[in-house]
Amino acid sequence: MKSSLKRLTILLAIACIVGSLAFAQAEVSQKKEIAIFALGYYGWNIPSETLGTIDVDIQRVFLDLGRFTILGMEKRFSAGSVEEFMNVLKKTKEANFVLPEKYQFGEEFLTEADFNKLVGAFIIAIPVVTSFNSEYVSNKEWRTNIKTNVTFIDVSTGNMMGIANVETFGSSKETQYKSISSAIDGIPSQLQYEIRSVREFQNVTRVLASDFSSVDMQLGQDMGIKKGDEYAVIVSDTLEGFEDEREVGLLVVKEVGSKRSKATILYSSIPVVKDVQLREIPRLGMDFAPYLHTYSYFADKDSGLDPNTTVVAGFRAEMTRGFYGIKPYAAVQLIIDTERWVPINAIIGAQFNMYLRRLELGGRAGFAGSSNFIIRLIEEQFSSDDDPWLTHYGASAGAYVSYLFGRDLKIFAEVQADYMLGIANGLGLGAAFNNYGGYQIGLGVSFKM
Repeated sequence: MKSSLKRLTILLAIACIVGSLAFAQAEVSQKKEIAIFALGYYGWNIPSETLGTIDVDIQRVFLDLGRFTILGMEKRFSAGSVEEFMNVLKKTKEANFVLPEKYQFGEEFLTEADFNKLVGAFIIAIPVVTSFNSEYVSNKEWRTNIKTNVTFIDVSTGNMMGIANVETFGSSKETQYKSISSAIDGIPSQLQYEIRSVREFQNVTRVLASDFSSVDMQLGQDMGIKKGDEYAVIVSDTLEGFEDEREVGLLVVKEVGSKRSKATILYSSIPVVKDVQLREIPRLGMDFAPYLHTYSYFADKDSGLDPNTTVVAGFRAEMTRGFYGIKPYAAVQLIIDTERWVPINAIIGAQFNMYLRRLELGGRAGFAGSSNFIIRLIEEQFSSDDDPWLTHYGASAGAYVSYLFGRDLKIFAEVQADYMLGIANGLGLGAAFNNYGGYQIGLGVSFKM
């Protein structure tokens, strides 16, 4: 009996030593040097005045991500020049290759000094517009679509590491300039997500210390970590030289310091202890939540309508990246009420939440503006500017409880109360313009984007 107990103790000790060695090998990201070319748009008739500070904005995206040391390049490549550049970059690795004083790529020249500067970086990023379309649609508004590709090249090999595809849209009833500017202004925000989606650029880190509900993790502002970022708990094993990596838990960052951060444990199938490996989960920074409510509303006593119950269909966008306990949100909801010409409400406000592992409790409050389906149709036909037509202003507040299924989906139940003041209330224009309000009860699904 004693010998069996002794063997068991030895085996457990060995397992602990092996486990600690495996965790000690946890990878931690370091800054990467990157050379960023200017936005190439050869072949596309984009007005130069609408481009503004796009080159600086793109560089700022990489700077804000924190995980790069930036080298800016003023050269602009066309889409067809990228592959040619990669071939030349590979040739520079050959011992007998002699680089000419100037090398032409499309409409740009790179000198030997330019190449020497690039070879000093680890990664090269080349953003190029691959599609541009701006037109006046149905005598209503200007619409612009821009597709931009950012090619990432590993300098050491000359091979492509990945491509970030960014597609942005802009519209304006006023001018084409506003439409194009809106589309261009959307490039940086989407580009940040696309960069974080490239596996080689995702932060990996480790747990420094932990308790029941939270952990301290290595890396912070020095590597661009923000409140609301999510990190997967990772376990890995190797079989015949092939490594298998699996996600077994999820954390959300609640505090960010200069070199370390604190995160809340949402769930994990293993103890989240010192040196456990963590990997960044790239998100757009928004939860998208469609919902369906029953709506018991009361009407103004002068409206001639009785209290009633109807249905509300809506969706809510909750901002997550950069926020933890208090988040901004925006919602649009359609009230199925034909007596009021189907009101459309838009709400902007703040959401307060508390995490209890997979369970989340919270409340929200915001300001609301309202129009209705008929007014919206009239606006689309006759409005000549980008300002919305609103018939009501008011407030909205509510509370919710949600449960996290997996890492990307939550189901929630909520209650909500609204009150809307009609700007033409009492002027005899009909129920669609009078005050109204009530309370809502319903269910919804939240997708982590």
